[in-house]
Amino acid sequence: MPLPTQAAPPLLGTNLLAAAQAHEKQRPSPASSGSATIDRDALDGGFRYGEITSIAGASGTGKSLLAYHAMASHLLTYKLGEVAFIDTTGSFSPLRLRNVLAYRLEAKIQHNSYQETGYMYEKRTSALESSKEAMIEKATSMLDRVKVMRVFDFAGVAEAISEVNELMEEVTQKPKKPPIVAVGKRSDEVGDSEEELDEEDQGLKGSDSSSNPIGMVILDTITNVVSAMMAKSQVQGQALLASFMQSLHHLTSRHHICTILTNAAVGKNSSNNPEYQRGPREDVSIFSSTMGKPALGKTFTFLIDTSVFLSTVPKTSDDATIAFGDGGQATSYQKALILEVLKDRCGTREGRWAAFELADDIRIVPSG
Repeated sequence: MPLPTQAAPPLLGTNLLAAAQAHEKQRPSPASSGSATIDRDALDGGFRYGEITSIAGASGTGKSLLAYHAMASHLLTYKLGEVAFIDTTGSFSPLRLRNVLAYRLEAKIQHNSYQETGYMYEKRTSALESSKEAMIEKATSMLDRVKVMRVFDFAGVAEAISEVNELMEEVTQKPKKPPIVAVGKRSDEVGDSEEELDEEDQGLKGSDSSSNPIGMVILDTITNVVSAMMAKSQVQGQALLASFMQSLHHLTSRHHICTILTNAAVGKNSSNNPEYQRGPREDVSIFSSTMGKPALGKTFTFLIDTSVFLSTVPKTSDDATIAFGDGGQATSYQKALILEVLKDRCGTREGRWAAFELADDIRIVPSG
């Protein structure tokens, strides 16, 4: 005869509140996207630590650049912080990341020179020019804190995450020395001249010098490896994906890691005007002209904390007239990029969006 099961004792709400407050206190401030406009209007500060964020969009919409700026924010904020970059396509560019880091460092010098001189543009330019080589050298040295893990299938991705988890558990269990400065605390970012964006003082951030914990994980891209797995067996693939995402969420939440997955977009079909199609469709965006949606289906959306979608829209009313006109093939027109939060587990950012443009392959600027 089976023994009667005993219900677990109830937990007091006050105890749960204390645990939640302690966990929240340890969580670092969000990592900047590299754009003050996006941080302010859409992301409520940036990409959150302790959560999984998916950035989906078609090719050329800025997924990788946003991920590179998030990495730059982490490396610039925490002088011992490391990033694990899981590359499934072989597209990781150390040169591009170095240029992003150098740009962000130059933005700091530019802003500080402007503050010191008040209005003297000559001195500001001189300070910036004299520091360019130093910024490149410093940015290059930061690449030592980026661990690139190249994988070719879903099993490789799971193994890479397992290695990160083992490393973090070793760091957690290792006896820690009293920290010299507060760990995980950062000051508010001050902006550069272009978009009011700046980096924190490099000498004030960091952790115990005996260990360099990974504080950010970038998976670029999850679409290819998961799609290949799903093609073999949809049911088994969904089960493996759910199990993997549960492990990834545990790692992310337990160690306050900022985890970013890049994802493709599907559902963008051609029509008369070559980018828009009339007729019934399943809209996920608040913009009627946006037909695409994140790949991997609805199930994947419930396995992440925040779903960010990148798309393009006509830049002006004249561009919209050209795009939606009925006169056959539309001629070329200007477009703006849109970052839109489709889903936020906390519910505070869902539906928020920001318009932006890409410049010089390293800058994210407001759409004007």
